[in-house]
Amino acid sequence: MKKEQGIQQDKSNINMISAVAQTEVHPYDDDGYSHGGEYYPPTNFHQTNNTFQHAIGHPPMLQYSLSATPNPPPPMRPYYHHPDGYSAVQYRPEPGYAAPQAPQPPQHQHQHYHPQAPQQMYYGSWPGSTNAPINQHQQMHYPFYPILPPDAQYPRRKTSTYKKDNDHYGALELNVFQIENENMASALDFVNRNPNATLFDVEGIITDLAKVDEGASRFIQKRLKLGTDEERRLGQTAALASMDDLLCNHYGNFMLQGLFEFGTAEMKKELMDAVYGQDVVTLCLHMHGCRVIQKAIRCLEQEDVSKLITEFHDKVLAFIHDPNGNHVIQRCIQVMSSFAKTAAHNDNPDLASSLSDEMQFIVDDIVSNVESLSTHRYGCRVVQRAIEHCVEDQKNEVLENMMSCHQKLVVDQYGNYVVQQVLACGSEAHQAAVLETLTENGALLALSKHKYASNVVESVLVHGKPRHKEKILEEMLKDTRGEVGGYCCVVELAKDPIANYVVNKAIEISQSGQKERFF
Repeated sequence: MKKEQGIQQDKSNINMISAVAQTEVHPYDDDGYSHGGEYYPPTNFHQTNNTFQHAIGHPPMLQYSLSATPNPPPPMRPYYHHPDGYSAVQYRPEPGYAAPQAPQPPQHQHQHYHPQAPQQMYYGSWPGSTNAPINQHQQMHYPFYPILPPDAQYPRRKTSTYKKDNDHYGALELNVFQIENENMASALDFVNRNPNATLFDVEGIITDLAKVDEGASRFIQKRLKLGTDEERRLGQTAALASMDDLLCNHYGNFMLQGLFEFGTAEMKKELMDAVYGQDVVTLCLHMHGCRVIQKAIRCLEQEDVSKLITEFHDKVLAFIHDPNGNHVIQRCIQVMSSFAKTAAHNDNPDLASSLSDEMQFIVDDIVSNVESLSTHRYGCRVVQRAIEHCVEDQKNEVLENMMSCHQKLVVDQYGNYVVQQVLACGSEAHQAAVLETLTENGALLALSKHKYASNVVESVLVHGKPRHKEKILEEMLKDTRGEVGGYCCVVELAKDPIANYVVNKAIEISQSGQKERFF
């Protein structure tokens, strides 16, 4: 009896294999994997005691009993068992094959999907499948994420990607499983497909749209720049209602920057009233909030900027040592100094003096800590901006205090940039003091080989006065090989892995007669 059952089973398996061979539609390798990533039985694979499940006219989907084959082929990917007896199978449809047509199963809260797979193309059981429970020897494939029923309100990730496009402002690839709000998905698709879309078209969700992604944020900025005052007013009304969310949002802060840049003077005052309602110091130290403050300093009128910087009293050093706050202080120095210089140029010395006094507290903190700030990763930037932008009296005050320690700064990791700024923006006397440090007692050879000091030597060759460059070149071309322990400076520099860059720069800026002396 058992022998007859075995013969019948073998015949059944042979028929199954023939059916599979008739329905194979993908090219596959000898290992049984198609180029599309699905599994199909290899031509030399002999199935003896397994159960095949396939659909006529479509790629065969297989279920293997692990107890029958000691080394079974890899399982299908993806295959999920449905508790109601349905085998929800997902696969990539190949060109030339339409989606399988089969009646859909009843909706059930335990349906599953895979986030990386396409939508389900087939519902229902394959021919030959049964509703029998899976035994302990069969393999279960568990899903990663459940499909939410239509009435579920569970949160979903808000992710979409932005791509550059010549015709549209941004191209958004949307996934409805990852967008929290269907209205938002429709709005994103609308602004992408309609180059003439305005803020009026997305009224009610403007701030939500501004926080979604880069493409949506750019659309908001575009409309604030190109739109009418009425459209900007609509954007400002929405922004004021969501100020807390926009100020420190990765994308939302750009909407506020756009309002400061393109809004009217009245709109800017209203925005600043809302900013003062926040913790301004905390905003200055925030990665995104500091950008809004910097844009406000750059775009506000002189009276409004003067009012804003009063918030920074007794906090200058804390700001300078912060990776975000130091940018706010740099912007204050740049803008307030520009106001003062403009007033002086317009023959208004009283206003120029008043504006300089308003930012004197920043200069005082820099001067009293100039050495420590010049050797600080963020502080050196602020010192450079003070040398570059401050009015003459304040700049000279910073330079005089800095020159007392410039020998240490020349060889410092960050201080060398401050010394280079002195060579670019300082007076001739300050440049001469730096040159003397580089050339006295044959120090040029050692400093040119130094990792940081070599940058200062190159800066003299680029920004120095003609006679300063000449002095550096003379020092480099010294040849004392006729003396005991002598050497040719330029040869020694050329052989050094760092100093050879100094030689290249010297040859580059030298005149034709001087170049001949190098060779």
